[in-house]
Amino acid sequence: MPVAASSVITGVRIRRLEPHRDARGAFVELHRNQWLPEGGFVQWNYMTSSAAVLRGLHVHRRHSDLLFLLEGRMRLGLKDLRGGSPSASVEETFELDGDEPACVYIPAGVAHGFYFHTAARHLYAVDGYFDPADELGCRWDDPEIGLFRDLNSPALSERDTAAQSLDDLRKQLVQDAP
Repeated sequence: MPVAASSVITGVRIRRLEPHRDARGAFVELHRNQWLPEGGFVQWNYMTSSAAVLRGLHVHRRHSDLLFLLEGRMRLGLKDLRGGSPSASVEETFELDGDEPACVYIPAGVAHGFYFHTAARHLYAVDGYFDPADELGCRWDDPEIGLFRDLNSPALSERDTAAQSLDDLRKQLVQDAP
C-alpha cells in the first residue's frame, strides 16, 4: 500500500484516499488488493460511536486491522507491543477526519485505541475471523501509556473500564505466545 503519511511504528501504513466529487456527492475507492497484497481480509465490520467515546486500548495476536473513518473526527492511538519489533514500545497518534478520507493498516501486535471528538462512523476489515480469545486489551490511562493522557473521563465500555494494566497485558502476550 503506498504510504501517504509515515509512521514510526513498523508495519503501520496510512494511505490518503482520493475522493472524486461532483454536484451529486463523492466516490472514494477504499481498497485495492494491490495496495495491500498481504491483506487477505475475511471480515468487514461497521461501527458507530458518539462524541467523547474512547474504544480501547485493544490488541490482537492473530489478526491485523484496516481502518476507515467514514464520518466524524477521531484520534487513533497506537502502541507497538510486539517484542521483537524494531519499534517495540513506541507510541504514536494520528488525527483522522472523515472529510479527508484515509485508511490505516494496523498490524497484529500493535495496540490501538480510538477517541471520537465527534459522533462518528467507521469501517474496519480484519484478516482473521472474530475470536473472543484474541480480543485483548489494557487500560487507556495506564501510567506507561501517553496516547490519551489529556482526556478527562471519556465514555468507556464495561470491558475497557475493567481492562488490565499494560504490564499484565504484556505478561499475557508472552505467556500465550505460540
